[in-house]
Amino acid sequence: MGDELALREAEPADARFFADVFTAAQPARPMDPPELRYLWEHPPRSRVMRRWIAMRHGADIGVGEIERPESTDAALRYTSLRGELLPAYRDRATLLAVMSVIEARACAERPSILRSAANEDDPLRADVLRAMGYREDRRARRWELDLVGARELIAAMTEESRSRMRVQGIRILTLDRDGDPEILRKLWRLSEDAVRDVPTTLPHVEEPFDDFLDWLAFPGMHRDRVWLARRGDDAVGISVLEYPVERGFVGTAWTATARSVRGQGVARALKCETLMQAMALGVDRVRTGNDGENAPILHINATMGYRPIAGRVDYLKDVSAAT
Repeated sequence: MGDELALREAEPADARFFADVFTAAQPARPMDPPELRYLWEHPPRSRVMRRWIAMRHGADIGVGEIERPESTDAALRYTSLRGELLPAYRDRATLLAVMSVIEARACAERPSILRSAANEDDPLRADVLRAMGYREDRRARRWELDLVGARELIAAMTEESRSRMRVQGIRILTLDRDGDPEILRKLWRLSEDAVRDVPTTLPHVEEPFDDFLDWLAFPGMHRDRVWLARRGDDAVGISVLEYPVERGFVGTAWTATARSVRGQGVARALKCETLMQAMALGVDRVRTGNDGENAPILHINATMGYRPIAGRVDYLKDVSAAT
């Protein structure tokens, strides 16, 4: 990176700086330091992650990271990368330099595909990625719901959903109230089955059960706020809002339903309960995000009163010939 810029390996103690950089550069999407540190201290077993601090003349000015599946399967040889700079240093040349050296380190692990992303309201990053040879792949939609303005709509929708679930013999409850000793494994398997139906370009990497448990233990997750649907002994749905510890917006961490109940209003019923609970806790707005081609969940969001906000554009770069 020349004489002026250098990278050093990041440690868990750097998680706050990492979160501060992304928050300063993208204030519309704050990053929570305690949650990020938890992730660093409990890295997913199915993935390999490396992180760096970018320095200029000894001063920390930015960050970078790469992430790839742990699997050696040729179909999974892709690596995601991102880099960010404090606003005072965030110009095209510096961002390009940081992203380029991070890309070089990603390529050293011999992926076939590189993946990165830019938010729709971040033309600088999009320009840098295009200059590096990345092409647009997919778009993810993001939404925000004003819980104050939508209170009556959500309350009425919740009552209707509760009645519909009773008729169908589906119980809606929180995880802390479920006494089934196998419920966590059932929810894990439900989630793994559901994620395979989410539109994607790159293949899904199965999440080990222990990673699922680590996810449920995130600082922003609470078992009395994890909503699930039961039909008999089966777990047929889950929806949960994540509550940042220090900063950020309350947002949907995950919503999934079993194929056997899709089209029966289960996802809507679960999402309604999460929103009613958030309102009771004093939350005034929530956010969610979905792949731009996931029509069923996009329809649910629109009918529940969510309004679109700036989304994310995913970019890919084929480096198979170079590796």
